[in-house]
Amino acid sequence: MGFFKTYDGINNAVDRGYARWGKWIWGSLLATMLAYGGWLVWAAVWGPPTGGVTLIIHSEIDRPILGFSVNGVAGPNAPVYKRNPYSGDGGAATCCGSITGKTAEVIWTLDITHEQYLKGMRLETRRVVIPLPERKWSENDLHVHFLPGDKVLLGWSDNPWSPNEKRPNSVK
Repeated sequence: MGFFKTYDGINNAVDRGYARWGKWIWGSLLATMLAYGGWLVWAAVWGPPTGGVTLIIHSEIDRPILGFSVNGVAGPNAPVYKRNPYSGDGGAATCCGSITGKTAEVIWTLDITHEQYLKGMRLETRRVVIPLPERKWSENDLHVHFLPGDKVLLGWSDNPWSPNEKRPNSVK
């Protein structure tokens, strides 16, 4: 009978504790759930845009780009830029990574063509830190333009077309 007597003592102690602290325990759990629910509503309605980003490359340089990254998120490769009136300026894309912050660290590797190799050119890695444009809701595509002179231009969009490129009036 010692076991049941011990069990009754523990059960009575738990009952007394619950009678005294039960409303505080349930109140704390309810407050935690309400705070989390409030944060979810705030993030969905008024919070900053978040989530995966598609990196789209646009190259206008005379060397192929072997690869690049923006704040550690890897982007695709790009061939040598050639002016062709029948081809679009759209580039390759990679998905999905999270890019946040006020600045963007862009690192890219310049590849070489066979002719450039014969002239003595070799692989080069470049790096630039530039301001990251403000991202608005539904803008999930980050367009990265590589321009001559190691210039990089960034722009957000909610479609596959870059806000920095000129499009014909028929395409909207």
